[in-house]
Amino acid sequence: MEDRELIRRIQDGQKQYLNEIAEKYYDDIYYFCCYQTGSREDAYDLAQETFLRFIRYVDRYQYRNLKGYLLTIAMNLCRNYACGSGKAPVLLESFESEQGGRGEEEAQVSCGREYEERENSLLLAAALRRLPDIQREAVLLHYFYGYKNREISRMTGASYSAVKSRVRQGLEKLQQLLNREDFYE
Repeated sequence: MEDRELIRRIQDGQKQYLNEIAEKYYDDIYYFCCYQTGSREDAYDLAQETFLRFIRYVDRYQYRNLKGYLLTIAMNLCRNYACGSGKAPVLLESFESEQGGRGEEEAQVSCGREYEERENSLLLAAALRRLPDIQREAVLLHYFYGYKNREISRMTGASYSAVKSRVRQGLEKLQQLLNREDFYE
C-alpha cells in the first residue's frame, strides 16, 4: 500500500496502519540517527521518539514525502540531542564477527571481507562525525538517502544554494579526512 493511502487510513481512525509505516521506515531513521549521534543506544531512543512524534501529529500530516518528513523529525531530534546532551560523540560500537558453521578457509576469507567492510564503515562514520552538523546532514540526506538538493532545502529550511554548497563542501572535507594518513591512526 502506498504511503498516501496509509496516511489517509490512519487519519480516518485506522491506527493499525501505523505499524506498517514504522516497519517500512524504521531502519532508515535508525541509521540516520546512528550517523548523527555515533551511538546505537541514543539512535534507538531518537528513532523511537521520531515515530512517537509522528504518531502524535499524524492527523496534521500534509506532506507528500513521508520518508522525508520522518527524516526531518529525526534531524530535529538529533540537533536537539547534540545541543542538549553535552555528550561527546562516540564511534559506533566495535565489530564482532560470528563465524557460525563455515569451513575455516571460507570463514577466514568471509571474516576478512566483513572486517574490511566494517572497518571502512567505521572510518566513514568517524569522518562523517568530524564534519560540521549542517554539512553532515546534507551529505547523508543526499548520498545515503538519495534526496535532491531542492528536497533537502525544503526539509532543512536552507536555501537551495546553501544546500548545494554544504553537500559539495562536506564531500571535499570527507575526501580530505579520508586521504590524511594520520586519520587512520
